[in-house]
Amino acid sequence: MRRGAIQVAVMCLLEKEHYGYEITKNLKNSGLKVEEGTLYPLLRRLENDKLLSSRWDTEDTRPRKYYTVTDYGRKVRENWLDFFKSINESIEQFENNLKSQDR
Repeated sequence: MRRGAIQVAVMCLLEKEHYGYEITKNLKNSGLKVEEGTLYPLLRRLENDKLLSSRWDTEDTRPRKYYTVTDYGRKVRENWLDFFKSINESIEQFENNLKSQDR
C-alpha cells in the first residue's frame, strides 16, 4: 500500500518537471520519507512503463536528470487516484461504523 501511495505521490509531483533530490525533498516535506535507493528504481520503472519521460540537463556543474509525467502517465495517474479515493471512502465508512457501534 505504501509503495502505491509513493507512486501516486511521485506521479502528482511530476506534473511539473523535477530532478531526483527535489522529488525526495518534496515527498519528505509531505510526510512520505523515501530513500534515494527506493526512489531511483521507481523512477526508472515508471519511465520504462512510459508513465514518465526524462531529460538530462548538463548546463550546471552537476548534471541532473529531470522527470515529468507523460500524457499516458496522466491517464494512469487518474485511475490510481480514483482507486485510492475509493479505498479512503471505504475506510472512512468502516471508521464511521465503528464509531456508531461505540454509542
